[in-house]
Amino acid sequence: MSQPSSFDPTAVEAPKQKQKISVYTVMLFISFCAIVLACILLWMELQMWGDYPWWKTTDAIPKGAFNYGQIAERISDFA
Repeated sequence: MSQPSSFDPTAVEAPKQKQKISVYTVMLFISFCAIVLACILLWMELQMWGDYPWWKTTDAIPKGAFNYGQIAERISDFA
């Protein structure tokens, strides 16, 4: 007498088709591209205008209408 076969043809799954790209995958890809582009543009701005250390602001001298010392002198001249 032979042993019963353990092969069950109903348990074999058919190969599944590859899922289509969803709208969320496209949005993920677009946002990734936007972040990469923003990082590249920020790096280009820092190369053009920045200097190490970029946060050093002691060299900045306010000029024009935003120089409150000159505005105060002009107002005190009229008084």
